[in-house]
Parts: sequence; C-alpha cells; structure tokens
Amino acid sequence: MADNADNVERLDAATAHRRLLDHPFYKAWAAGTLTTEDLRFYSTQYWRQVEAFPGYLSALADTLPDPQARRVVLDNLDDEVGDDHAGLWLRFAAALGAPSSEVVSTPPTDETARCVNAFQDAADNASAAFALGMLYAYESQTPEVAATKVEGLRSHYGIDGPAVEYFTLHGELDVEHSRELARALDEVATDDTGRAEADAGARAGAEAIWGLLDGVARERGIC
Repeated sequence: MADNADNVERLDAATAHRRLLDHPFYKAWAAGTLTTEDLRFYSTQYWRQVEAFPGYLSALADTLPDPQARRVVLDNLDDEVGDDHAGLWLRFAAALGAPSSEVVSTPPTDETARCVNAFQDAADNASAAFALGMLYAYESQTPEVAATKVEGLRSHYGIDGPAVEYFTLHGELDVEHSRELARALDEVATDDTGRAEADAGARAGAEAIWGLLDGVARERGIC
C-alpha cells in the first residue's frame, strides 16, 4: 500500500492542471476587478454546489464498504449540517444584495448543472476510490481558495464579519477534511486500479468546479 504522502502527492498532481486559483474568475476576484453584480451572480450558482454537497456525502457514505472511510465521510457531513454551511452561504449572498429567495430560485447555468450532476453521479454510481478522489480534489483546494476570497472581499468590496464566515470556516475545516479523505483513500484505493480510479476522480472533481466557474465567467462576460 502506498503511504499517505505518496497518495497526496499523486492526487495533487492529478488536479494541478485545474488549480482553481488560476481560473480567470478567481483571479479577477483576487485583483478586485469583479463587480458586485458578478459576485452576486456567482453566489446564486455556487449555491447549487453548497446546497447539494451534503447529499453527495450522504449518498457516498451509504455505499462505502470500509468503516474508516465511511466515518470520514459522515464526520464531514456532520460538519456541513451542524455548522449550517448553507445558511452561512446565504448570509454571504445577502451581503451582496441577493436575498435567499433570489439565490434559491436563480436557474443554474448548464455548467453549474453539469458540475452538480457530476458529483452526484459519482456519489451514487462510481467506485469508492473515484468518488473520494472527486471530494478530495474539491476540498483540498478550498483552504487556499477560501483565504484568497476572504482577502479579496475585505480589501476590495468592504465585506467582512458574518458575511465571510462561510469562507473562514471552510478555510479551517477543509484542511482536516482533505487530510482525512486522503487517509480514507489509503484504505479504499489499495492497488494500482484503485489508485488510478482515485486519480481519475480527482481530475473529474477539479474539472467539474472549473466548469462551474467557466459558466459564471461566460454569463458575466469575464474572459
């Protein structure tokens, strides 16, 4: 069995071509060149991933044969629900002028729908290694992305306090979540086939989130 450090290095290499902070939308966020309306629209699209995420975890936990991996996913689910991450996201959107009614009723772009469908399909139907790899690709990038978002909101948009709590919380929690997911993959992806599936899942996860951002950038005319 490969050790945890080897798995992390391999999974990170699988997502390197889709490092989310390299996406034009997040680059514009960090530079302060997005408008409030750009961020407002983003809040309605990324909401779909926030809203659906507990469902991915619940569906995956139901199918995982390894008890340690299942515990990792269930602990992640407990954090999502117990800390009311959906409510924290709606608070962020409200700070941009988007009431919860607007957030939940705005139709997803095609790219947003594909992102959510990709994660849900993996949780429902893919191998455990592939599905865990998708989650790792998402959560391993979140801490750095969250820190950049908070800095941009504070520096360029005058948004702070409770409105950025979603990001500050994920900047802390997902450090541990990604470590635990890598440990779960130690137990699930124990041969070359499993590790290849985990890598493929990591690539798919990074691609799915990148695609969601592509849709936001397309709708808002951000090159």
